[in-house]
Amino acid sequence: MIFRSEPEHANRQAGEWLARLHADDRASEDETAFRAWLDADPSHQNAFERAAMVWDAVPGLSATDFAPPPPARVSRRAMLAGGGAVMLAGGLTLGWRQAYAGVYRTDVGEQRRLVLEDGSRVMLDTDTRIRFFVRNAVRTLALGAGRIDLDIAADPRPFVIDMGARRATARAGRLDLRREGDAVAITAIQGSARVETAGASVALAPGNRIAMAVGQPDRIDQPELDDLIAWQSGRLAFRDETLAHAAAEMNRYSTHALVVADPRAAALRLSGVYRVGDSEAFARSLALLLPVRVASDGQTIRISSTDR
Repeated sequence: MIFRSEPEHANRQAGEWLARLHADDRASEDETAFRAWLDADPSHQNAFERAAMVWDAVPGLSATDFAPPPPARVSRRAMLAGGGAVMLAGGLTLGWRQAYAGVYRTDVGEQRRLVLEDGSRVMLDTDTRIRFFVRNAVRTLALGAGRIDLDIAADPRPFVIDMGARRATARAGRLDLRREGDAVAITAIQGSARVETAGASVALAPGNRIAMAVGQPDRIDQPELDDLIAWQSGRLAFRDETLAHAAAEMNRYSTHALVVADPRAAALRLSGVYRVGDSEAFARSLALLLPVRVASDGQTIRISSTDR
């Protein structure tokens, strides 16, 4: 394995190692590989120490604790599947609330868990709006905007997901659904779904995601599911993403906007897991990990390249 020693590359690798070592279900061989990476170049130790300091201050648990988790510890995936409590900047939601009124929404920075009339469970992400109703032996959930995790209760009645110009149908299973205007993404976490695309119908297999937008070809891929559902624990996971993309994702959870001020900064790439709802802490971490400067006027946080 070849390790590059450029500072920016080392910082990115340090972020990736923090994400791997911080995961509840990390592989047993990760520590050996991590030690080999540390010993490969002196700059790796410095990069990791800087990143670990930021990690401890921002996302929470220390990534430098490599001891195996105690037996009683519940994995992230099991906790999410069981519907554990979620705390976010906008408020606190405990357990699952029975839902019958039909129309539900969250504000910016808020997450909410619901049990629908048919027994299906849904988690709403920040700034999300849905409507659920049963008519003519068909269950229908309309996603007006935002993102949800939908665990569809087994039922003879079909379950239709209406996302504007796109629709999907399933009878059971778990889906991650996201809509931003005419752009739609559907991921089959468990089970499958049939998705109506432009002039066709596609069977979406478990682990696959389809991204659709007006005027663009549909795209099917296989995302890292643990990263995909990180939002449900109040975090966002980035793997070699551009700073422009990461800032846009963080902005969904806060009214304290991150503004990437120039193309050089926008093109920088980062990896890691970050707590949502605290834009200032995210920006401070960037100033340590990337060649950027950060300035805030109380409402807007401007991020600019130091190489201009």
